[in-house]
Amino acid sequence: MPSVSLWVPESDYDRDAVSCIAQKIVEYYKCENLNIKCVGKATYNDVARKPDGLQKAVNTYLKKDQLVIFLLDSDGIQSQAQRQKEPNSLINRIQEVVNSSGGRVKLIFMVQELEAWLLVDCLGICCYFTKNDKTRQENKWISFTRGIQLGQTDLIAEAESGGKGAKEYLVKISKEILIKKNPNLKDKHENLKKLKYDENESHEIAKFIEISHQTITRNQSLAEFAKTLKEVGIAHPTINLEDDKGTGIF
Repeated sequence: MPSVSLWVPESDYDRDAVSCIAQKIVEYYKCENLNIKCVGKATYNDVARKPDGLQKAVNTYLKKDQLVIFLLDSDGIQSQAQRQKEPNSLINRIQEVVNSSGGRVKLIFMVQELEAWLLVDCLGICCYFTKNDKTRQENKWISFTRGIQLGQTDLIAEAESGGKGAKEYLVKISKEILIKKNPNLKDKHENLKKLKYDENESHEIAKFIEISHQTITRNQSLAEFAKTLKEVGIAHPTINLEDDKGTGIF
């Protein structure tokens, strides 16, 4: 039975969102018996403090897994370049493991960040903020998303460190959705401040995101991720998705 471990070491919110998106991808491709385990920041912190801890942890996964995939936010060209200059940075520590894996460990950058993957389906985002699955079928929301849906969400990557990127765009459109849902919103400034997108909602939004050929191709890194999972899996709709909550398995 093929299996893959997905490691999202920067954020457990991202881990949960990636877990949800991965499940939707394997269901879309009807992958047979593909076991996926998602691990996150807590587990990374546990193993990274030990000598060769990351390599040993990956080796443990590879005893059962065909592939381990690390997923990181790309953070824009300038930020990424700066991190690569730091010998002990997260990117470089992971890259060492990738380089010594013989092709069984892969690093995928979520271009520009996880929010860019969510933005491939703005109708799904509307469903989340309206708290209504049927929003996807309503003409007023279909027309609305034509004005906010980006063709290629990886093209909104920030040009320089600190610039506006996918996260800021998602915050912006979340406010627009909230105002459209309730034009007479009381205490608009304060309510928008409380109700706008926050990264701790990413895994909940992911539940509303539709995975299809059209949405996958709106982000190059999402397409790479989907292609990788498809290649490991066998055509069948069965999946067993497990989440490790970082309880110290090593």
